[in-house]
Amino acid sequence: MGKTRLIGKTLRVTGFLEEFEKDAVKDKVDIVSLFREFGVELTRKGKGYAGLCPWHADKTPSLSVDREKGLYNCFGCGEAGDVVTLVEKMKGVSFKEALSFLRERVGGAEASPVTPPRPPLKKESAPEPKPVTHEVSLQTVADFYHKKLFENREALSYLEKRGFTDSSLFTRFTLGYADGSLLEVVSNGQREALKVLGILKDKGTEHLKGCVTFPVFDERERPVGLYGRRAGDAEPKHLYLPGPHRGIWNRKASKVYDEIILTESIIDALSLVSLGVENVQACYGTNGFTAEHLQVLKDDRVKTALIGFDADEAGRAAAGKLREKLVAEGFTVKVIEPAVSDGGRAVKGPGPKDWNELLLAGGTGKDVAELIAHADTRAPAPELASAFTVKKENGVYDFSFTNLSYRLIGVKDVFVQDLRVNIRAQCGEESFYDRLDLYSARSRTGYAASLAALFGLEAKRIERDLVLMLEHLEDQRDKALTVTSLKQEELTAEEIELGKTFLQSPDLFDQIAEDMTALGYVGEELNKKLVYLAASSRILDDPISVLILSQSASGKSLLVDTVKKLIPPDDVIAITSLSDQALNYIPSLTHKFLVLGEAVHNEVIEHQIREMLSGKELSRLVTLKDPKSGELKSTLMRTPAVVSAVMSTTRQNINPENASRFFLINADETREQTRKIHEAQRRKYTLERYAEKERLVPKIIGKHHAAQRLLRNVLVVNEFAALLDFPDMLMRTRRDHDRFMDLIATVGFLRQYQKETKTTRDGKEYVMCDLEDYRIAYEIMVSGVLAATFLELPKSAVELYEALRETARTLAKKEGLKVHEKTFTQREIREYTGYGQSWIRENMRRLVEYEYVLPASSRNRGERWLYRLKADEEIATVNLSVVPDPEEIRKKLQTKVSKVSTGERE
Repeated sequence: MGKTRLIGKTLRVTGFLEEFEKDAVKDKVDIVSLFREFGVELTRKGKGYAGLCPWHADKTPSLSVDREKGLYNCFGCGEAGDVVTLVEKMKGVSFKEALSFLRERVGGAEASPVTPPRPPLKKESAPEPKPVTHEVSLQTVADFYHKKLFENREALSYLEKRGFTDSSLFTRFTLGYADGSLLEVVSNGQREALKVLGILKDKGTEHLKGCVTFPVFDERERPVGLYGRRAGDAEPKHLYLPGPHRGIWNRKASKVYDEIILTESIIDALSLVSLGVENVQACYGTNGFTAEHLQVLKDDRVKTALIGFDADEAGRAAAGKLREKLVAEGFTVKVIEPAVSDGGRAVKGPGPKDWNELLLAGGTGKDVAELIAHADTRAPAPELASAFTVKKENGVYDFSFTNLSYRLIGVKDVFVQDLRVNIRAQCGEESFYDRLDLYSARSRTGYAASLAALFGLEAKRIERDLVLMLEHLEDQRDKALTVTSLKQEELTAEEIELGKTFLQSPDLFDQIAEDMTALGYVGEELNKKLVYLAASSRILDDPISVLILSQSASGKSLLVDTVKKLIPPDDVIAITSLSDQALNYIPSLTHKFLVLGEAVHNEVIEHQIREMLSGKELSRLVTLKDPKSGELKSTLMRTPAVVSAVMSTTRQNINPENASRFFLINADETREQTRKIHEAQRRKYTLERYAEKERLVPKIIGKHHAAQRLLRNVLVVNEFAALLDFPDMLMRTRRDHDRFMDLIATVGFLRQYQKETKTTRDGKEYVMCDLEDYRIAYEIMVSGVLAATFLELPKSAVELYEALRETARTLAKKEGLKVHEKTFTQREIREYTGYGQSWIRENMRRLVEYEYVLPASSRNRGERWLYRLKADEEIATVNLSVVPDPEEIRKKLQTKVSKVSTGERE
């Protein structure tokens, strides 16, 4: 028997088994509740639910959720998935981490269930049959008590008497009632497990019988404690499970808010939530602020602690002690007492003793907000206010924390999706070197665990240090990307005259092209004029934008950089790379020339650019905290964004949504243009060129800056627009035609000093478009833009196709073949045409996709691919003759004037 391929191999089925586990977990998780826990409100719509998508600036609910199937889909941005995908995206974790989170949430194997111990076997006797037992956890008990709450009138009456009438809060916080019936549904083995948990006493009775129950959860939303409040007159009134207090009631609040109210009891905390005050967590009595409370405030980077204990002697004394402790730990602290407020002052007379009494007395969230606003503030000492100090020298960051310092090497000035650094941690004389990605939760966790084991520190503390360093680096990056507007200088009389003379020149556009040649960019006259027009259109209310598509080294960036030099620096925002949200934080995006480098291409950023070009604004839905009530509210942030954008790319597969919003042009990749570039490059180190750079170039730049500052945002009226025609066979022509109108208007705008400025009845200035405006716009649009826009193939592919046709004709004639019968290998194509291999491979792929070239095979040539033309014919193009040339427009205008003068109806 032959040796099997599997001997010595290990079959990995982990992912396969995880898929089974994923299906099991999905069946137990309510996707609607999960969305709400992440702060996304859903409303019923038909058989499903709808809400605002958290992954893009959603103005109308486009998120659809199917509760029965456990799936979601956004019709706006395309995000879709199940509960596991949702956790991955909202928490930024991996598949395994998301699955673990959900498993723990539903009380799975990692939810610390207690398995009842097996009793020892009796000697010399057969073991008695045991009842079937199941694992039991606090989650199971909390859910059981929660169901019983709604079956017990006494418990509901008690809650109503305390002012709690909103049953949604009962469900949200899993309130329950221990009516004593738990013993009726558990087996003997489960009773032993419940004793271990503290739910049952040693005698077997329920510890919390007769109590309304309040589960207390940990960071992973697993119940780790139960608080019971007697609903009747029995004593004691307050009961907890045996052992030290664990968990924090309303644990999620500190993850959301930077101000947290600490109350004396869970009842008080629930009272504040009932008033609409969400930023609250409960202590375990006056002396019940635990080490876990303190650590949570630190881990979640809470800035201000609001101590809201009872308004009695014990509460005030405990609040004073806790205030000193928190101030010493570096927190800003306020102390507030329950009171019905009148403009920030407590109403005279006996007031409520605790927050529950405030609720019963008709207090409101506004009362609480005013108490907070007028409370005295104790700030920590300056040395405690900052968690660390940082120094930067030669690109190296040194962070100093308490008893621990970090040195970061290799931090990029601009980063988006990852931040890999070399890091050295030092504690005393010991050092630890490693490399990690600060953006990766797994990388941070692994590093923290290793460092904690070495230095004997808490891993949680080290993770917090890493997050603080990451936030600092992000802040520095965003500040560096934020362009501060320069103060606009006043023009001198000489500059005004220089600018006006230039703008009034009959050969204005020829001068623009010549000036750009003097700056070092030769050839490509139409592209020069178009990009300059785009930059000038930033002043208009509807600017035009340009996307330059061409291969590497074709001169795309040089063209943009040359135009950028001619625009006043305070009107230019030039970005080579940026983070997803950086555009939202630029101080001004109004009437700017936005230059985006090749590295910027990112779907999130491109979506924002499309929004700017179409809607003239950036909008995003963010969750903000109301400064008075402390409530989380979804707020639509709008930033005006009137920009002319210029982008360049080597990618041929342009997003159609981008292409339809830009003038799409190609750089000149012909050999003639290459020869021009070589000729200009040979002048680079001549005395003549040095003299031009020193004397001529500054004058050219100064002239253009002066002219640009003289341009006024006047209205441009085009009265011959009705005489135009335009191709209409493609859907994209709806936008192309509109851009043609914009281009004509932009030419007229730039030539405003060659026209008579008129005034409307309401005092607005305007200029009229003329035939010269149309001539310039027509030349750019028809000869340049539309030729590239309407041809689905890139210009380079068309060039290769024509070279193949010419070569095939020559060789086919020699070999006695028809043109379409002549075959080529890629090597032969390269040798015949002289083009580079990567260029040929890329363009051949497109020609094959569009079936202008067909693949063929030959037995004589082994595995090599052969290609042939499908037919000896030109690539079909859109008929642009429907766009009238300037002479046709002149004749139509003359006819129109003639009809008007003779009184003839049009």
